[in-house]
Amino acid sequence: MESNLRQRPPGAGSHPLRAAVQVLFFIGVWFAAQFLLQRLHWPLPAAVGGLFLVLALLAAGILPEHRLAAGADWLLGQMLLFFIPPLLAVVRFGPLLAHSGLRLLGAIALGSLLVLVGTGLAVERTLRWERARQARPGRGGQAR
Repeated sequence: MESNLRQRPPGAGSHPLRAAVQVLFFIGVWFAAQFLLQRLHWPLPAAVGGLFLVLALLAAGILPEHRLAAGADWLLGQMLLFFIPPLLAVVRFGPLLAHSGLRLLGAIALGSLLVLVGTGLAVERTLRWERARQARPGRGGQAR
């Protein structure tokens, strides 16, 4: 397996300030999506709206991937922190676990498995699509 799936242009390394600015960009996109979705009265979470906004900017070529790589890499590296709150909620409700523990554990395990499989399939499909797009004639195998 490749150690670095993305090809980055020179100077797109992981400087801490660059990563911090990119994380602030993601936070700004979240706030912008929240504002826009509230104004439009759309029942979507701001994270989903922000995801579509960033995807549109990337797909249109307005925002090159290397401009977000360091911040995205840092956020993915901190992913465990996003899963700690649900774990603490499970620990907090001990009496409920004593009464319905096996059913809850099964539901949590099944839900986690579905999320992991779904995420893995989505990432794999995206990587295949990106490789096929880069391999098209006229691209020269180079990322934008």
